[in-house]
Amino acid sequence: MSALRNRTAEPVPGFAEALERLRGEAAGSSGRALEQRNAAFERFQALGVPTPRVENWKYTNAASFANRPFALAPRGTVDPDLVIPHFAGGHKARRLILVNGRTVPQFSHLGGLPAGMTVRPLAQVLAETPELVDRTSVNDEPEHSFEALNRALVEDGAWISLEDGVALDEPLQVISILTEAESAFMAHPRHVIRLGRNAKLRLILTTVALGQAESLLNQVETVEIADGADLTIDRTLEQGQGRSAITRSRFVLGSRSRLQQTTASIGGSLIRHEMEARLRGTHSEAILNGLMMPQGTEHVDTLIRMHHEMPDCQSDQFYKTVADDRGRAVFAGKIFVHKDAQRTNSYQKNDSLLLSDDAEIDAKPELEIYADDVKCSHGATCGDLDPASLFYLRSRGMDEALARSMLTFAFTGEVLERIADESVDHIVRRMILSRLPGGERLAELG
Repeated sequence: MSALRNRTAEPVPGFAEALERLRGEAAGSSGRALEQRNAAFERFQALGVPTPRVENWKYTNAASFANRPFALAPRGTVDPDLVIPHFAGGHKARRLILVNGRTVPQFSHLGGLPAGMTVRPLAQVLAETPELVDRTSVNDEPEHSFEALNRALVEDGAWISLEDGVALDEPLQVISILTEAESAFMAHPRHVIRLGRNAKLRLILTTVALGQAESLLNQVETVEIADGADLTIDRTLEQGQGRSAITRSRFVLGSRSRLQQTTASIGGSLIRHEMEARLRGTHSEAILNGLMMPQGTEHVDTLIRMHHEMPDCQSDQFYKTVADDRGRAVFAGKIFVHKDAQRTNSYQKNDSLLLSDDAEIDAKPELEIYADDVKCSHGATCGDLDPASLFYLRSRGMDEALARSMLTFAFTGEVLERIADESVDHIVRRMILSRLPGGERLAELG
């Protein structure tokens, strides 16, 4: 432990002050649940806040973004007119809305769910049966201090459960809104998602920051996909300057189950998304797609650990990155093929586009294989816009800025095609075009 502490920073006192404030007030902060919170916080203090000396944080200094005197998020509200533009999934979609990490029932729409499907605020589960929230002890995750911090400071989130054979015909959207505030604040929501055998769900996860503020969103998601179940996730993160978001998603897949997720990370001082997928049943499939688009001084970091633990499974990682100005992006994807995972088929690719001499993209694709009958490939490319294509557009009368924007938008197309929900696709296109010079003209061109 001392070796690890030499590579991490000591947490600021604000985290301990936040835990003290939660004692006896938040759901799941008394009795055995309080003991678990305290144990998790002790773990966080022992681990410290990661610095680049920790291998998994080699290109991201979390301490500079997250180890600050944040207070617990205020219990604010938000104008519904500011939330509606972020609705996705169509008018029949069910929605659970959180503001500053806490559910807001009056904004949510969860009526008409099929029998066998439950969507509840996590605070209710913490108050009634906190032991159900996470069956995995944080001690089993020895180097994930932010997950331990989340376990200590969680107040609310989403509890989503589908029994065997249950399918929701329309998407379920979980919208997480961060409000503006005069002082820095933090929120630690946790989402627990469980699909029974042959269940099916289309899930839209939307995170958006409104107005100006300095904030830290430390979110943890635990996802269990039982045999034959199918989960599709479209995820968007849209934040502003001074906003930091650290998300850790853990997926466990059963036999013949399927996971498909497409993520668009647009804006924010720091966005860090860490995913761990464990294929624990035969013939399971995991597909992770993503787009990162930092500009200014933004920093976007994606870390993926894909574990093939059983035979005859498939996985696909496909990420694209566009960095401009002094923006920095990181992609670290690793495929583990365990000893018993024969006939694994795994693919990983990261393509990057540098639009500025001051931008930086770090790519670290890895394979670790212990089986001998596998088909695995990985690769990374990085470059700037094609001069021949740029010349062609200029020769047709297009100005240079618009031509560069058109080529940049086209570069993102392969990821956009993988978004499952049409309305999310439109939202992501709008997000991208808003960052490109002449984006309004490109939108008019279709």
